[in-house]
Amino acid sequence: MSERDVPTSKCGRREFIEGCAAATAAGVLGGNVAGGAEAAGPNAPRRFDYVPVPDWPRLPKDVAFVGVNGIATDGQGRVYAAGGDPNAILVFAPDGKFLAAWGKGTIKAKHGLRIFGERLFVADTEMHQMYEFTLDGRLLRSLGTRGKPGLGQDQFNQPTDVAIAPDGDMFITDGYGNSRVVRLAPDGSFRLAWGSPGEKPGEFHAPHNVVLDKAGLVYIADRENDRIQVFTPEGKFLKQWRNVGKPFGLFLTPDQTLWVSDGNPKGPHRILALNLDGEVLAAFGSTGSAPGQLNVPHSIDIDRQGNLYVAEVENKRIQKFIPRK
Repeated sequence: MSERDVPTSKCGRREFIEGCAAATAAGVLGGNVAGGAEAAGPNAPRRFDYVPVPDWPRLPKDVAFVGVNGIATDGQGRVYAAGGDPNAILVFAPDGKFLAAWGKGTIKAKHGLRIFGERLFVADTEMHQMYEFTLDGRLLRSLGTRGKPGLGQDQFNQPTDVAIAPDGDMFITDGYGNSRVVRLAPDGSFRLAWGSPGEKPGEFHAPHNVVLDKAGLVYIADRENDRIQVFTPEGKFLKQWRNVGKPFGLFLTPDQTLWVSDGNPKGPHRILALNLDGEVLAAFGSTGSAPGQLNVPHSIDIDRQGNLYVAEVENKRIQKFIPRK
């Protein structure tokens, strides 16, 4: 664990995109799970109802989790976690069966994990790079100058996450050392950057996660400023939301529901669902280590079947939640 990281469903793909997301956020930790759920606002959905899957995943005896700070799913429902040692990336089948581990010797300090198409992206906060791999672990390219942090057009300083636009442009949160967002062309060449240390609009303190909506707007989890900031692709500040606790992870579903993992040390550690007006549709969670509870929920992902995955740093685990049948 790094000090910087601490402070089978009834819903098919179409149903989840078109409506099941509005019926599945408030009960991730509701029902029989500690934490309960509360909804807010005139457009709040009915109670969401998710339950944790016990004993998921199943690790071999010679494989261990360290603080898990990245998670993503591919088109086949396989789950990829940035949280193994000595192989940083661990891969699981949807039923929790262990499939593979890779990344040793290349990834020194994994952070975040995203899958776009058939490519996996993960940041390396020690080597100051962003890597692109095939899904079976073959390194395709490295962005940034290895081991040399800086503000140059070919440098990062402890990058944290990446989002990729439909045209292939990359938006990288950079990150723990630099307080900026970097936009690269599909070939990795520099386009622009914005941001500096601070608390004002357009400034950052640990820009930690990034997602893009269908209109191309850029959402940044400005973690240590306890807010989400929204920008145009050119870096123009549009708005900010301060009702999200301490946002660690962001995930945007196809129906444009923005999911947030909140690791506020004041508690409770929780999951939020927002619309793109910043209205909290549901907030749920409690701090702890029991099934369904959370301790530094760092990253979040939702697969095509509507199953929800949370990567936890302090609990050193992944939790899988499924919609209650």
